[in-house]
Amino acid sequence: MGSTIHASKTGDEAKRCDRRHSTHPEAGDYVNERRMVSTAAQPIYARLTVIGLLKRGCAAGLGLLAFCGLPAHAQQADLERAILVFDGSGSMWGQIDGVNKIVTARDTLARVLPSFPPSMELGLMAYGHNRRGDCNDIEMLVQTGPVATTAGPISQAVNTLNPRGKTPLSEAVRRAALELRYTEERATIILITDGLETCEADPCALANELESLGIDFTTHVIGFGLTDEEGQQVACLAENTGGRYFQATDADALGEALTQTVAFVPPQPPAPPAEPELEPVEQNLFATVRLDAASEPLTTQDPIRVEWDLEPLDPQIDLASVPFLAAVPSFERFIEPGRYRLTASTNRGLEASEDITLTATERTEVDLVFGAGTLDLHAVMLNDGFGLSNTDFSWNIRNVDTGQSFTVFTQTAREIVPPGRYEAALIVTRLESMSPGTAAFTVSTGDVVEQEVIASTARVGFRAFNSDGSELTSFDLRHQVYRGPIDQNDHIASKIGSDQYFLLPGNYTVRFEAWDDGPRRSAEAVFELGPGDDQVIEVTMPDAPR
Repeated sequence: MGSTIHASKTGDEAKRCDRRHSTHPEAGDYVNERRMVSTAAQPIYARLTVIGLLKRGCAAGLGLLAFCGLPAHAQQADLERAILVFDGSGSMWGQIDGVNKIVTARDTLARVLPSFPPSMELGLMAYGHNRRGDCNDIEMLVQTGPVATTAGPISQAVNTLNPRGKTPLSEAVRRAALELRYTEERATIILITDGLETCEADPCALANELESLGIDFTTHVIGFGLTDEEGQQVACLAENTGGRYFQATDADALGEALTQTVAFVPPQPPAPPAEPELEPVEQNLFATVRLDAASEPLTTQDPIRVEWDLEPLDPQIDLASVPFLAAVPSFERFIEPGRYRLTASTNRGLEASEDITLTATERTEVDLVFGAGTLDLHAVMLNDGFGLSNTDFSWNIRNVDTGQSFTVFTQTAREIVPPGRYEAALIVTRLESMSPGTAAFTVSTGDVVEQEVIASTARVGFRAFNSDGSELTSFDLRHQVYRGPIDQNDHIASKIGSDQYFLLPGNYTVRFEAWDDGPRRSAEAVFELGPGDDQVIEVTMPDAPR
């Protein structure tokens, strides 16, 4: 039959087609097989599988027989490829209102095809038109192409059909799907049938199979002259693939069904509810910082001073509008909406930052991570009787890797610092220019390094007496302390009066000088101090020369 696409009809055929109330000699008992009395399209099965249509975005937009019938201008943007599967079985010689169904179908197609969008691609496949009793009587009559070039051949091919055979509608739909490469591309089938499956196939099972394997597959069905019960048996081909089923019981109803498919606009998904108007928040920025990812955010109880900086990234933000941020581990404020770079830093070399966008209606939470460790230093005195207080101690701490150093004035120093190698020198502020202990250690992220440094300090006091036993007063006496012998000139300290010295263990020499009412007098004493010693060195000054 493919060779008949471009053939003209014979005279007898033309006359037969024009005699609208005649019966074909081969129609036999089909003529009065189904006489319908309704004159309107019955919409009982004209229902839409909403999920399928939404899934395809109205995949069936094919113009006349598109069965999702978007307006023609909408079809241009999303071109459909479809095949019209036409029933050419013997039952098409049956009549509705005294007119053969094949004649009504020919006239309707001829009238509606010109309204198809010119850019749509459409082909024609028919079944049951060549041989009686043959379930393989299925033929592709017009290859799929732009409807502007296939509309004429499709009308011509339908006009030359001679209905006579069975109704293998399931196999015909399968072959049409394969023709459209439905497993690779979007594909739509339009089936016009006036009968049920007669070749032992299950249309519903086929629909499920094609739907599961297809990329975006849709079948639409027009049941021409079917009863309600019969329509239910083929409607699943449309419903199970997201298409639409129409039931037409006469010529007007068939034309109306086709027209409806052209004009039909699928229901649009409901518009999303309007976003509620958001109220401005009281504080739109909440910022915290923590030592490492596994630790809790820092609080004012932690030994750290965090400085915050908020740098505007939008040029329209006035710098004068950026507020001062307190030096605390966490804060919350309302900041003018816009883009910023938030930075937290300390005077110990820690820094972390993040770019943020602030709005007036949302609270933005920023949690920065320093990647720091903690060092815990404690000075241990060997003699608690020295009476030293917390203010008599300090630590000089140096980051060996960066060279940065800082001083902490306390006996116990707890500091949050960047990872790296460190040296710490203990200073007893009353100790005469000497460190009683040092420590070297490495700090890693998240670690707490504890170090005790023993302050092996000794204390010594001096008293000077005259030969008569009287003690020299503070203003009459000066003493100078040297490490080792005086001739080494390793002078440590000098004081007036009887004040005390805190010294490291070792050998020392002290020189006393008195200048009371008489000539200056001097005396020397050698002494040794051990760790934690507490000594008083007494000397008797020589008499002044007479």
